[in-house]
Amino acid sequence: MKVRVLYFAVLAGALAVSPIARAQTDGQSSVNGQPPANGQPSTQDQSIRQTLVEKIEQLKYNKIKKDLELDAVTSEKFFAIYKPAEKEIQALVKERNFELKALGAATEASASDAEIAAMTEKIHELNQKVAAREQKLDADLTPLLTPLQRAKLLVFEQEFSQRVRESLAERRGATAEELRKLRRQVRQERLKNELLRKKAAAKR
Repeated sequence: MKVRVLYFAVLAGALAVSPIARAQTDGQSSVNGQPPANGQPSTQDQSIRQTLVEKIEQLKYNKIKKDLELDAVTSEKFFAIYKPAEKEIQALVKERNFELKALGAATEASASDAEIAAMTEKIHELNQKVAAREQKLDADLTPLLTPLQRAKLLVFEQEFSQRVRESLAERRGATAEELRKLRRQVRQERLKNELLRKKAAAKR
């Protein structure tokens, strides 16, 4: 338990190494606390952000290797499969989240039923793509990992994602109620993804 707490404390520290942690979520410059004139992060902000992302990723990879007890050979094979898949999944999730924001704006703007239906369908398709890519990753890793290791990886991914979201929310001065809402959203997303996996498995 102490190791786990220490790890998440290090993660929180990584998120706090620069005020760019706030800019990661709201697009504002963190150099002087004011948004840049053109609305885009400065070159310095982008460099700091990239360094921060790399630090968090390295923490994540080290923790995975330790939790799964991967030896040098297996670790190399594992990350050769895992890292490209992770990038693809992140890209799909980013696109899905963008579409969700657009859908929210469309509902506020009283868009037509046809527009709402098309946007909703696209989000469903992206959710299915995320679930399918996660399933493919699991299948690709099956020859390398035991069932216990795969289960540990699944649990780790969920805990890590939730902790990152909470750390970012805390950095933005989120209240306890906002964090509770965030946890509920994470649980709802997990349940939704599980239902999609079951539907995909039933179609095979």
